[in-house]
Amino acid sequence: MTSSRTRLAILLMIICMTLSLVIGVGSLISTGARLSSELITAFSAPTLLVTFLDPIAMALEFIAVILVFAESRRMGGLHRTLASLALGFLIAWLILNFGAFLPTSLMGLLTGSIEAVRLGLIIKSSAAILQYLIPLFLIYGVAETSEKRILIPASILTVAGNFLLTLLPIWSVKIISTSLAGEARIYRPLIEVNYLSQPYLTLLIIGYLGGILYLTAYISTYIRLRSLQRPPRSTRTTPYV
Repeated sequence: MTSSRTRLAILLMIICMTLSLVIGVGSLISTGARLSSELITAFSAPTLLVTFLDPIAMALEFIAVILVFAESRRMGGLHRTLASLALGFLIAWLILNFGAFLPTSLMGLLTGSIEAVRLGLIIKSSAAILQYLIPLFLIYGVAETSEKRILIPASILTVAGNFLLTLLPIWSVKIISTSLAGEARIYRPLIEVNYLSQPYLTLLIIGYLGGILYLTAYISTYIRLRSLQRPPRSTRTTPYV
């Protein structure tokens, strides 16, 4: 039997996924489905969406993973194993992003090394696979068969679509130098991707289909668990006279 903490965690993940969907769709619409360094400014829609909504989504996901992990220790079995994996994946994702991606990318931009910049982006793209699998491990142990049948393809589509969507443009990334005060120079990346062209459009559709399936499975699981916690209606019996 799951507790209110598990239901709360699933609800937080639903909100997290919805925010991620808003960020992605909003960024695509505002840029005309193009990723361009010229379009990404401090006050552009993608920057504002990521700045204000992404930290909220990440905080909700982190809280949800902690809640499920804590509850899984009481339940044990497969659910505990998978919840532990979800927490481990989240920690590994954070370490790879802050301990590998950021230092490598910063070194590349400071020294003008395109190889370091691309390596940092490869690390970030690969580390995201861990994050894409967290929703699968988080509730698979408490999901019904019908929900598991949605979770499995959701994870496959999300990993395949989003990983390749972020990996392929890396090879076209360039850097240009920018002069600072005095003789100091720094480099900034240049990238140009049209998501309406192939294979990006197909990968985009695959990734979003996986995200929608994830959201569907989570909503179904939340509704089912919530209905199980409702107290049964009392029945009145009329005594025989």
